Amino acid sequence: MHEDRVELEHYIGVFRRRWWIISSVMVLTLVFSIIYYIKAPPVYETSTTMLIRQKPVGIFGTPNYQVVSGNEMVNHTLLLKSQSLMKMVAENLPDSALALSGLSSREEAFRRILSDIYSGRIQIEPLRNSNIIKITVQENNPYMAYYFANGIAQNYQKFDIQNKKLQVSALKEFVEAQLKKMEKVLKESEEKLKEYKKKHLTLEISSETSALVEKLTDFEAEYQKLFVEKEALKERITLVQSRMDNQQKKLLETTWESILPLIEDLRNSLAELENERSRLLIQGFSKDDPKVLSIQKRIDNTRKALKDKVSELFSSDETPDPVGNIQELLKQSILLKIDLASLEAKEGAYKKILEKYRAKLESIPDKEIELARLERERKANEKIYMMLLEKSEEARITEASEIGDVILLDQAPLVKTPLKLPKTKKTIFFIFLGLIISLGLAFIVDYFDPSIKSEEEVSAILKVPALGLIPRMDGEDGLLYVMEHPDSHVAEAFRTLRTNIVLSSPKEKPGVILITSLTTGEGKSFVSSNLAYSFSLSKKTLLIDADMRKPRLYQAMGVERTPGLSDYLSGELKKPPIVKVDGLDFLPSGSSSPSPVELLDSKRMRKLLIDLKEIYDVIILDSPPLFSVADAVVLSARVDSMALVISHGETPRPLLLRAKDQLTSQNNLLGFIINKVNIQREYRYYHYYRREYTS
Repeated sequence: MHEDRVELEHYIGVFRRRWWIISSVMVLTLVFSIIYYIKAPPVYETSTTMLIRQKPVGIFGTPNYQVVSGNEMVNHTLLLKSQSLMKMVAENLPDSALALSGLSSREEAFRRILSDIYSGRIQIEPLRNSNIIKITVQENNPYMAYYFANGIAQNYQKFDIQNKKLQVSALKEFVEAQLKKMEKVLKESEEKLKEYKKKHLTLEISSETSALVEKLTDFEAEYQKLFVEKEALKERITLVQSRMDNQQKKLLETTWESILPLIEDLRNSLAELENERSRLLIQGFSKDDPKVLSIQKRIDNTRKALKDKVSELFSSDETPDPVGNIQELLKQSILLKIDLASLEAKEGAYKKILEKYRAKLESIPDKEIELARLERERKANEKIYMMLLEKSEEARITEASEIGDVILLDQAPLVKTPLKLPKTKKTIFFIFLGLIISLGLAFIVDYFDPSIKSEEEVSAILKVPALGLIPRMDGEDGLLYVMEHPDSHVAEAFRTLRTNIVLSSPKEKPGVILITSLTTGEGKSFVSSNLAYSFSLSKKTLLIDADMRKPRLYQAMGVERTPGLSDYLSGELKKPPIVKVDGLDFLPSGSSSPSPVELLDSKRMRKLLIDLKEIYDVIILDSPPLFSVADAVVLSARVDSMALVISHGETPRPLLLRAKDQLTSQNNLLGFIINKVNIQREYRYYHYYRREYTS
């Protein structure tokens, strides 16, 4: 709880010290926001929507993958943001659109569209719980917004149709090529069967052999169909990979290898189910048998689970390419590879069935075998030919009727009325931004400010307490301020300081107290004189000006500098020339000396302090700063206690760290005094000590 309070006080202190930074930045932010409202160009917004249809079934009964299912709307959104589409939009802009939009070239239009995508001025988002994607464009030119929104929608529709037709055309060409080959093979098998029957007019096939041939023919036709489907899938994989560069192809292989272990169990399950289905078919079960249908359902579910697993792996990728479609190409390729692996497993199962039935065919008489073989070849080739003929016709129809998955619903209108700027939200944003910047700057400046700003900092370094805090007095010398203003808050602060010194002193009487500082200008003479006067009100007190180099106290006391301490220590006087000023005994510094250190370190000085302690309750020595000369270090060994004056917000922290060893070497550092505290800014310090020590 105490640590939290200290932390809070630190933050409040930063605010009070750096209020001018915070205020200045906030004012600048408000000025900027006003200029922004005045100078901000108008913003025009328009939007269009498109419907994404469900994917139709392909020629071979599998989906025509342009983008894969699962996260389909997300995939379409990524493709809509791809650089290739943005380039199409820019290239297809009519000249009139460039002129009206204020664009000098299509290259500039391309850069502008990409910039809008990255900055969020073009928003492409699927609408919740629907198959609709909304494209919203905000631009400073209404024609630019109009042409960009409609251009993205229309070019994506063309892009989708072209890619669908490209896939169908490739499959159609493959099927037609296979059809021509099979037509030739069918004619050859028919001629062979015809010639064989001419030579063996009386030979007939038994009913058992005919049934066996029929089954074998069906399975061979299925096997050939699987082969054609497999080759078609390979063509589609090649087509997809043709859109990849070499680096992307390597990435595909790496991705495939990393995914394989994650889907291995499902692939093995699929192969086992295909083998189980083939065993039932070998045993004579038909394709429509409940057992076969049950296994087929499990096969379909396993294939779906495989694809869902891959979709899940891709959807967990948190770093998709925001303007590319490489992720979709990878996903599409891998799903096609899974389809290919499924067909290969099924093909392997059918191969086992064919081997079984071909072995049965070998057991019939030789002449009947040859006739059965020729009949089987003809029937199988005929079925395959008819299947290919059907698929070829389907491909031609699909190619001719392909309209893609994208349907434009609403064209983006030309909006010539600019948006009304949301002033309340913008104002709050600017205020919040200004607050963040100002606070950040205030803390940075405060962090790099090397001056002492609180008593906690000094206590942490010197391991001694704060004896008191003296308010700042601007414009006044104040060496005898307490005497002239006994009822002031400054006088109260010195009375508190006096009490703290008495309570902190290890002996009954404070004795000899050395008042020093780290550098000049920190107020040690001010503290020495006013503290001495405060003590003189209740105790017999002597103030000694031990600063022989730059003495100041004699002027405030209204006496001559000489004779004084140096004159006595040099032996020119038999007694120290002590004078009385308003009830306070004072010993001036005396004449200038070429070696003050030797005088202060002399036996005569040591004896003087011992003798004076017999007369006075309190003796205050005002010495030179620690880092100016060695005087203070020499005196620290002759006194009962020391008090260090720290100038609030001025004394450098590094200087205090350097002085730490000197201050603590005599083990008589009583504490420190924070001088020049701004009461209005640091109000809590003054009242804290007043409450703590006067209650």
